[in-house]
This record gives sequence, C-alpha cells and structure tokens, in this order.
Amino acid sequence: MPSFASYALSKKMIDALKSQGYVSPTPIQDAVIPAALRGESLVARSPTGSGKTHSFLIPIIEKIDLESREIQAVIVAPTRELAKQTYDFARKFNVSYPALRILLLSAGEERTRTIEKLARVPHLIIATPGRLHDLAVKEKVINFLTAKTFVLDEADMLMEMGFFNDINVIISNLTKPQMLVFSATIPEKLASALEKYVEAKHVIEVSGKELTAGKVRHYFIDTRHRDLKECVKEFIHIKNPYLLLIFASKKETVESIYEYLRSQSIKAAMIHGDLEVRERKSVMKRIHANEFNVIVASDMASRGIDIEDVSDILNVDLPKNLEFYYHRAGRTGRNGKDGQCFTFYDNDLTTGVQKILDMGTKGSFLIFKDGDLVEGKPIVPAAPKFRKKKNPELEKEIKKAAGMASSKVVKPGYKRKVRVAVERAKARHRRKVIKRDIRRQQVERYKMQAKEPKE
Repeated sequence: MPSFASYALSKKMIDALKSQGYVSPTPIQDAVIPAALRGESLVARSPTGSGKTHSFLIPIIEKIDLESREIQAVIVAPTRELAKQTYDFARKFNVSYPALRILLLSAGEERTRTIEKLARVPHLIIATPGRLHDLAVKEKVINFLTAKTFVLDEADMLMEMGFFNDINVIISNLTKPQMLVFSATIPEKLASALEKYVEAKHVIEVSGKELTAGKVRHYFIDTRHRDLKECVKEFIHIKNPYLLLIFASKKETVESIYEYLRSQSIKAAMIHGDLEVRERKSVMKRIHANEFNVIVASDMASRGIDIEDVSDILNVDLPKNLEFYYHRAGRTGRNGKDGQCFTFYDNDLTTGVQKILDMGTKGSFLIFKDGDLVEGKPIVPAAPKFRKKKNPELEKEIKKAAGMASSKVVKPGYKRKVRVAVERAKARHRRKVIKRDIRRQQVERYKMQAKEPKE
C-alpha cells in the first residue's frame, strides 16, 4: 500500500494530510494524484465515497502559487450540496495553508455579497455551473482566464441536469486547461462530450466493487413478496442501526417509506431531488446535528450529500444502472471503517442480484423468520436457454401451409388438418434441403474433376 509520502508532494502537504488523519491513499487517489501532479488531463470513473475529492484537491493545492493574485483552479459541482461539501474539504487545508483563498459560488447567496468576496481574488473557485456561468460569462465580474486547472465533479450528473452547454462556454474561454473529470458512470453521450477535452487513453477506471471490497459486507434479503414498508420496519427493529441510509430508485417510494416510518413513530429524514432549497438545507443541518438515525434517500439526492458514520445501507430496490449499487454501498465503510449493505429482493429482482454477484461481489443471503434475520438459500443461477436459429424459408412455408389448411369457419378436426399441413410443409422443406445438398456435392465433385490433370 503506497503512502502520500511516496508522491512528489511537499512536506507541508504531507503534514497537512497527516493532521487531517490521511496517511495512505485510496485506489482512486493512487491512480489520479501522480498524473494530476504531472499536469495531465484525465477522466476518472469512480463512485462517490471513494476519496475522489482529495484526489483533485491535493494536486491543485500543491501547485497553487500562494503569492499570486490570480484564479488558478476552478472546480464545478452539479449541486449546491456537493459544491459546499467540496468547499468544506478544501477549507480544512487553511489550517496549514492560511494564505490559500477559496471562494464558494452557488445559488442561494446574494449577488452583492458574492461580489464583495471577489474583492480578494481567490486562488481556487468551487462553484455550481449556473452561478459560475452567470458571474464569469454573462456579467464578467470574475476573470477566470488565468485558471490552469478545471475540474468537473460528478460529470454524468452535470450532463443529466443539462449543464454541459454552460460548461462548454466556460471552458472555451480558457487556453488548454488541465481537465480533471470525475464521474460515477461514463455513458456514451458523456464520453463523446469529453473527447474534445481529454483523450480516450487518459481514462482511469476504478470500479465500485474494488472500492467497497474488504470494508463493506453485502447481504441480500429475500422478502418473499411481503409488504415493503412492513419489511423496512421489521429490519429497523431487528438491526437497530446506528445510522441507516435507505435507498429507493423512485421519489414516490422514498416519500411513501418516509411517511410510513413517521406514522410508526420512527424519527426519519427524507432527501430527494425535488425538495426546496431551504428544506434541503434544513434537513442536512439536522442530519449533521445527529437528530436522525434513519435517512430515506433517492439515487439522485444521494449524489449530492455526504453523511459521515453511516453504519448500514438498505436498498429497498436495485438501481436501473447496477454500477450505482456500488455507489450506494460506498456510502458506508468509509475511511477504513466497517459497513454493511443490505438489499431487499424477491423473484422479480433475482436477475439483478445475480448480476451483482457475477461482477465479483461476495454476499450472504438472509430471510425474515420469527422476528429475526436468519440464513437463507442462495439464488440458483438460471440455466442458459439455447434457442434454435429460425429458418426464414421454413417459417414462410409453415405459415403458408397453415393458412391454406385453416378456414374462416371453424370446422371439426381443423386443428388436426393444420397440424398435418405443417408437418407436410416441414417434410417438403427437408426434401428441398437434401436435394440442394446433393446438388451442391455434385457441383463440387464436377469442379474437382475439372481441376484434375488429364493423362
């Protein structure tokens, strides 16, 4: 296992990391930091919770000229929460780098107050794309043309939310910046959009299963088609988790589970993408104040929150993109701590569970029994089905024969007539195939004889 001391980092940075409790890099940090320090542009595929924030903050801060009065790096995040989290991580470096000026630009803050802060030109800007575009491109109150490094965090989410037009305009104003792009997934549309900034050879892949291995234990619970909300309630009663994060794919499911838990006097919080800004801020503040031990969240919202000390994950369903299973699981077992990821499934989800296992995840199977969770039977992989290739010519002959044998008026024995007609069509087809094969052999023999030298 490498250490931060093995990289081309200053003693000041290594001491700063030690003071924050960081000694050894995570897999994504080990893959990114050396390349970023060399000034290379790259795309890194890695889920949230893998330590990716420090993989770009460390090289950025290491290379910043603290004597300069110019903006040297820009980090763009899709949501206010993600931008604020990155800002909070960066601010911790101010203990060791008091001269480092960092500015957060996000919606919800008054424009005049933001302009006042810009009076002291920041070294590093962390922003949401809309606010950055407004201040830097539309109003031109920020001169960011000196930025040498540009980071896109959660790039797939930026694309899903329609921010790439603004981002392209912003980047077009820069002269060949170092591009550091981080994304949980890299769909084809995103890959195409990034081609003009980063060459394909500079794509770093760190999969979710590698990141959660050894830190997170995986369990699959067969609910046997029982009521979902009742299963959630029983799970909480059995496990009594320190901090449980419940994931559901749909906002409606999140709201339904949240309301049910509240009706059962279980103090829970709810996070999803459609909450108002003030409501989300209030909920997050209460979560960080440890007011809840159960949080119900959607996948979209889970990309924009960072909650410490999550002891358990409960998936009440599987995400459409199974790679996001590891994104969910990565919310626990962080910073070397142990974590548990539980997933409800029934007959409708066995295929998805099997795919997760096929991706290299080791998991145990459980069932509810007598008010407890006990060992259940593992999923038996379905035997592959072998289908005969269809013969278009034969299909056509069968259809024709069946049509001729049937009639508009149903008469006694018509099914037998159709069956006999189909069998005869198949027999005729077999004879045709045999005749063609005989003819083919005759032609081949004739060609061979023609090639033989005459005596």
